[in-house]
Amino acid sequence: MSRLSRALAGLTVIVAIGVSGSFLTRQVLAVAGEADAERLNRAILSYVAEKNPNAPIRAFQAFPEVLVTEAQRTRIDHCLALAQAEVESDFKQDAVGNAGEIGIFQMLPSTAALFEPILGKFRRPVLKAPRDLGDLADPTVSTRFAMAYLRDIMTRKPSIKDALTEYNGGPAGRHMNYYRMVMGAYVEVLEHPELHCRFQATPKRLPALALLSRA
Repeated sequence: MSRLSRALAGLTVIVAIGVSGSFLTRQVLAVAGEADAERLNRAILSYVAEKNPNAPIRAFQAFPEVLVTEAQRTRIDHCLALAQAEVESDFKQDAVGNAGEIGIFQMLPSTAALFEPILGKFRRPVLKAPRDLGDLADPTVSTRFAMAYLRDIMTRKPSIKDALTEYNGGPAGRHMNYYRMVMGAYVEVLEHPELHCRFQATPKRLPALALLSRA
């Protein structure tokens, strides 16, 4: 073999090793990412079970992944979305409000219907006996429609305070304390490092109001 041929062969081996090493690195990172996602999913399910011991975990099985994905699309911390669901329903997937709101994010069927062109059809509730709450009682469906609604509001009101206030009380923002309730729950969620919130928990020495003033 000529000196040039040996050099080319050596270069080929080096490139092959580099490519295979890069492929292996990507595989390792992908596996690590999947493991992290699985740990986060379990942590979210544990939080739901802690707040609502009667929650049928099977019904919430796909909830963590949808929550994280939809929160990212909405550009908010998934822990804030988790806090909002807690305030709305205490994670009771079959919760029904006084005005007919349904599910963990307490969506009105009439409001959810506005987003069907984007998200697809959902099965309507039948509140007469035998009662059927429809698809909004599914935590994943409730999350998808709720986050779509919040995103829509935030195109007009980018402030999360104004957006949450309208989500709960309509354009007139009739219930100003709703934002404080959600942020109060958010502060508690931030105390759970296993939930990998985007923001760090407030140091113990600072009052909770310090975090609210930054929002």
